[in-house]
Amino acid sequence: MATEHFIQFIWKHRLYSGKSLRTTCGLELEVLNPGEQNYHAGPDFFNARIRLEQMVWAGNIEVHRRASDWYRHGHHLDPGYNNVILHVVGAFDTDITNSLGRRIQTVVPDYHENLVRRYEVLKKSESWLPCSGYIGDIPQKKLNHWLTSLQAERVVQKCHRIEQILCDPTKNRDEALYMALASGYGLPVNTMPFELLAKGVPFPCLIDHRDSLPDLESMLFGHSGMLFPAKELGPYPSSLWNRYTELKDSFSEKPIPRHFWRFLRLRPASFPTLRISQFASMIHNRFPLTESILGADSMTEIEQLFRSGASEYWHTHYLFGRCSHPFPKYPGEQFIATLIINVIVPFLFALDKNGKRGRTDSRAYEILLQLKAESNQIIKNWSIFGIRAHNAMESQALLQLYNVYCKQKRCLDCQIGADLMKAAIHEKK
Repeated sequence: MATEHFIQFIWKHRLYSGKSLRTTCGLELEVLNPGEQNYHAGPDFFNARIRLEQMVWAGNIEVHRRASDWYRHGHHLDPGYNNVILHVVGAFDTDITNSLGRRIQTVVPDYHENLVRRYEVLKKSESWLPCSGYIGDIPQKKLNHWLTSLQAERVVQKCHRIEQILCDPTKNRDEALYMALASGYGLPVNTMPFELLAKGVPFPCLIDHRDSLPDLESMLFGHSGMLFPAKELGPYPSSLWNRYTELKDSFSEKPIPRHFWRFLRLRPASFPTLRISQFASMIHNRFPLTESILGADSMTEIEQLFRSGASEYWHTHYLFGRCSHPFPKYPGEQFIATLIINVIVPFLFALDKNGKRGRTDSRAYEILLQLKAESNQIIKNWSIFGIRAHNAMESQALLQLYNVYCKQKRCLDCQIGADLMKAAIHEKK
């Protein structure tokens, strides 16, 4: 029996066989509008329009594998389903009524067996890309249109949390940016402890001390939990700890447990010790930062804002108390690009959406188009199938496509998958 998701797909794209349908009661059914799919609680499709015999109905559509699932899910007791005008099912085993006792017409749509065959191929595929055998047939124009939608979808997901901060009347734009940047400096594996660090060290306190890099490092490193036991780590860590003990009374949160920070399998240049120092240096040199980003005339100017290196102590260290070969520790080009893609672009979109600064979304698009495509295993795998990202906008879209759709085998929710399913109808067995 077809899954509920599959039946929803058939209904949404009108892939049922024949021009005319009949309900289980024998009424002639014409679908004027299948409705808008609802991905949240409630009926599966809103604002649908159908014609039963000679009468036009407007309302919602509910989809199930079996008609009896209506009762199994308790919809007959829920007034929220009283506006359902049609029940679309894979198998009919009972008539249904709503909470008012009114009967709802049911239809079992018939569909081409090629659809089922293509769906099974996609679901059972063990390939990195489920549609690898078909994707080469997708017109480039359609692929580009879908990638544009995916990039927008990815940005919406990333800027949601920033929007929430911007909506807080107690926080300004620079504080929202500070908290977002903390997440970015924690990439790829220390995002969570960096977020806790930003939450625990009050932004106003950092701004009050931004003229003193040692004070910034004492607050951030002290609260990170990395300075225990300070005396055994050397003079500089000890001085940071002593200063932290003088300032920590203004912190409401407890220090972060040191074991939260991850070093294993990270390149030394990405150690959280260096990232915290670079974060402190960026605050020391650049904050308040929002206006500088908005006023930048080129990508080079934006990138320059994040080239603040770690403090002098870290020229000869990667870890507290362990000397290394002298070498200044500046953020690399790839890290800065990742920071801009994952923090600055979503921040600009959030500013525009919250009305904090008009048309910053167009600036965000420009940035993505100017940045080089990311280089990682997922993007490399896409190129194997002939799909290459030419800029950061396209690489972000391809990351979204793989992680949210291909990896989860959500082929029926993907525009490429939908086109492949539709094409299956016209193929021979």
